[in-house]
Amino acid sequence: MYMRVVSMRIKPEQVETFKQASVPGIEALLAEPGVVSSALLQQVDDPTHFYFIEAYTSPEAFEAHMQSACFLDWQQAVAPLLAGEMEAVAYAPVYPPEDEWMLDPKVD
Repeated sequence: MYMRVVSMRIKPEQVETFKQASVPGIEALLAEPGVVSSALLQQVDDPTHFYFIEAYTSPEAFEAHMQSACFLDWQQAVAPLLAGEMEAVAYAPVYPPEDEWMLDPKVD
């Protein structure tokens, strides 16, 4: 499994635009092969600070996503909304084990 945590700050006047631009991209991402899960988090005490947490089956699945229309369109849409550079870090899961990660984040 290959995981990425991406931190980004958004211009204060662009927070709602960023959220509106990001949700459809997450929904498209979740339909891509090799994507295990994805979440967008907004910091409670700093609403301009966001994190993407993404899990892929492999680094190759992540690389395929980086070339997808869904990612390239999102990147172009949000670039002017950023208040600085995105910071991304790759991780390997410790717990839960890889075979226990949810494949569908929607719970009934």
